[in-house]
Amino acid sequence: MRHRALTAAGLCAAVVLGAVGLAPVASADAPEKAPGGARPAVEGPDFNGDGFPDLAVGAHTATVDGVKRAGAVTVAYGSAHGLTYDTAQVLGQGSPGVPGEPVPDARWREVSDYGDLDGDGYDDLVVHWLQKNTVLWGSEDGITGAGTALPPGDYRADSPKLLGGGAGVGDVNGDGVDDFVSRGHNGLSYGVSVLLGPLNRETGKPAGIWHRDSAKADKLVIGTVYVGDLTGDGIDDVVASGGVVLGSGKPGGVVLKGSKDGLVKGSAFKAPYRHGTVLPSAFGDLNKDGYQDLVTGHPDQNKVYVTYGGPDGTSATLKSRSYSQASAGVPGVDEAGDKFGSAVAVGDTDADGYADLVVGASYETGSDPVATAKAGAVTVLRGGPSGITTEGARTLTQNSKGVPSTSEADDHFGAAVAVTGAGGRPEVLVGGNGEDGFKGRVWRLPTGADGVTGTGSTSFRLDALGGPAGGGNFGYRMVG
Repeated sequence: MRHRALTAAGLCAAVVLGAVGLAPVASADAPEKAPGGARPAVEGPDFNGDGFPDLAVGAHTATVDGVKRAGAVTVAYGSAHGLTYDTAQVLGQGSPGVPGEPVPDARWREVSDYGDLDGDGYDDLVVHWLQKNTVLWGSEDGITGAGTALPPGDYRADSPKLLGGGAGVGDVNGDGVDDFVSRGHNGLSYGVSVLLGPLNRETGKPAGIWHRDSAKADKLVIGTVYVGDLTGDGIDDVVASGGVVLGSGKPGGVVLKGSKDGLVKGSAFKAPYRHGTVLPSAFGDLNKDGYQDLVTGHPDQNKVYVTYGGPDGTSATLKSRSYSQASAGVPGVDEAGDKFGSAVAVGDTDADGYADLVVGASYETGSDPVATAKAGAVTVLRGGPSGITTEGARTLTQNSKGVPSTSEADDHFGAAVAVTGAGGRPEVLVGGNGEDGFKGRVWRLPTGADGVTGTGSTSFRLDALGGPAGGGNFGYRMVG
């Protein structure tokens, strides 16, 4: 699985690529090597193998080489002191090594997942959009631009067509190398297609391919996949969801347990889903029972759903639960169009040993329905021995004490969220792609024994990392 100890280490090189007209900048605060040159387990992506989690941010309307709304991806690196800006890398299609050329309105943006797909000890970044998947390879110098467009497939058993509807990365066969999982079609059936790692860095060709006929094996027409270790055995599992159970016509899903010999049917997955929609999701152990739990955001419903893991996939003792602003203890008012669940992230924000749930509501409107329409907010729900509780829940906006800037119409604060442990103390990262006239911004909110706070928080924009200063929707998507 992704969060494990590996044996590579390195310093982040100060490289900013020229696809967006930038020059290299010198590093004043380069990340330190892990003690003894070994890489410890990292919760979050570690693209340069230094033992500190990194952050990838999409800016889908950024101008690249004069091409408007071509889109760009930024990587900021972690260090012993937290995220650093002067070593950040800004890449677009057309950057040396990145597949493709910048195209007007292409909106290349969807940083979606990460993992060590080539088995070299460095995490890689997946940029996923519909049926297109690009892997930007990690290295001692981080994400330098070296990348590969994964073959889209052509409906054959040895080359299944990779379909839209979500994709995920994880080690589903337990060999220590991450695999790429997608909804797919092998020419005979729809189902779950797995490209087994290591992937070839030049061609994207996998070491092997699994394809599961979901209709035949699971009586399910699937719409999406999520990848994480629900069963707690150290091997990642696949949640196939978003479809219809054949014979009943009802929506449903199933947990497919990872193993060295293939995917094994486990328990049912019952969280609702809207067909054709890629939902925000996050894995983490919310009740510290040794099993990862799955959170899915449903912004059209203004809800988040929590499914607890167990030996067969989902817990037999803790039922799936949903939360909204109408739930007792959750701050705010449940209003149509708030998009509570726009983004979700899991991490320990109050240092009590239990992972908490961070929920973005990117269309939340404040007390002034005109000045703060769609300004956005984030809510933190605490984890505990029984899972998520609404006791002690809190909501922050740009009007919260210490948070830079002010809640304004169309800021979309909460469009993306992440929890990172860079610097030894977790931070909650919040993207607001509408900030500053849709230039976009990312906020860093400190955490401590009292939870997440606006006091001492900071923010940064794409131009602060060496990217273009114009409108980019920076912060619309994040991987951290």
